[in-house]
This record gives sequence, structure tokens and C-alpha cells, in this order.
Amino acid sequence: MPEISKTADQALTVLLAVAERGPLTPAELASTLGMNRTVVHRLLSTLHLRGFVARSADGYVPGAVLVSIADRVQPALRSTGRQVMRAVADKVGETLVLHVPDGEQAVVLEQAVPDRHIVRVEHEIGSRHPLAAGASGRAILAFSDTALIDRVRRRHTASEETLQQVRELGYALSHDELQNGVHGLAVPVLDPSGFAVASMAMLVPVSRAAGLHEHTETMLQASARVARALRTT
Repeated sequence: MPEISKTADQALTVLLAVAERGPLTPAELASTLGMNRTVVHRLLSTLHLRGFVARSADGYVPGAVLVSIADRVQPALRSTGRQVMRAVADKVGETLVLHVPDGEQAVVLEQAVPDRHIVRVEHEIGSRHPLAAGASGRAILAFSDTALIDRVRRRHTASEETLQQVRELGYALSHDELQNGVHGLAVPVLDPSGFAVASMAMLVPVSRAAGLHEHTETMLQASARVARALRTT
């Protein structure tokens, strides 16, 4: 394993804790992370100076500079996915969410949330969950390389039979997995080699779940449009 900077690693650990659980005070961070309080204060001061964290009445929260950084993550995929998902979301009136793989997890990169219905589903950009969980994760995992599939299956419940079914159908389904009362239909966005670079999911509340299958072909066509656009950028 290559040598790493301990200070940089500590700063990133603090930043991730603030992003995932903030607002947090320096004392809470030190206790949660098992770090020296003086070290935490110094790291927070540096992160604050650089705009990565900001002070609030209840502690430190993520800083505005993270927004500009997030916008630079996979810009082509984000831009194309946003356009395609918005068109589909406006047409069918349901939420579409774009996930990308990050190690053994799926991360929300972008979403389109129409306002047609009072009851609708919404995710938080940057939220994550295991690739073995939810339609979005399985749509990516089923079309990943064997090494990643094996690593995920050693840690989580993900049968080869289930993944093979996703491959044969071209999409994955879920209900009540990541959010109670939410059903999902996710399709992979494939690169020229047939590996998933992302997944696009339609998420609906249980009250409208009966009509989810009606949008399967729409979702498959949408993911194909994104894949084609990525090949030309």
C-alpha cells in the first residue's frame, strides 16, 4: 500500500464526518472520530479557511466550495443525464435518479423531481448505499467486472441468480428497500464494453407502483440516449 499523508487523511476524515452527520461541534467530532480535540480544531480551522466547512449555530456544516467541486464530478454524464431525465420526468411525472459507482457503493449524482404529484420521491445528491441494495445499485452491479461483483457478494447479500436476472431483463426492480413505501425501476448506462458507468432509476411511491412497469421501455430508451451521448463527447 502506498504511503499516505496522515494529516491529509485526518482532514478528509473530518470533512466526511461533517458532510455525513453535520452539524457537529469540534468536541462531537473529536469524540465521534476518536481524535485529539486540538487536532480537530486545527483541521476545522484549515477547512473553514478554504471554504470546505462553514460554522453554524449548531456546529460545522459542509461549505459552499463543495458545491462547485460537485459540479465538476463527471460533467458530461451529469449534464447529459440531467437533460434526459428531466425530459422523462416531465413526461411521466415521476422522479428519476442517476447513480454512479464509487467502490462498492452507488452514489446519487443527479436527479429530476417533477412537481406533478404532491406525494413524490426525492433523494439527496451525494447520498450513497451498497451496490447490492436497491434497484439502482443492482443495475450497476449486474454489469460490473467480476472482481467487483465478487467483493460485493462477500460483504452483502447479492445472489448471482438475481444479478443474472437483471442482465437478462436489462433492468432491476426494488420495493421498500432503501425507503419504505418506495418502488424503483433502474436501468444501467453502459459503456462500449458493456460495463455500467451509471444507473438511471424511476422511483415512485407505493400508491403509484402498479404503473411502474409501463415505463420500462421509456427508461431503457433514456439510458441508451445517455450512453450514445457519452460516446460522442
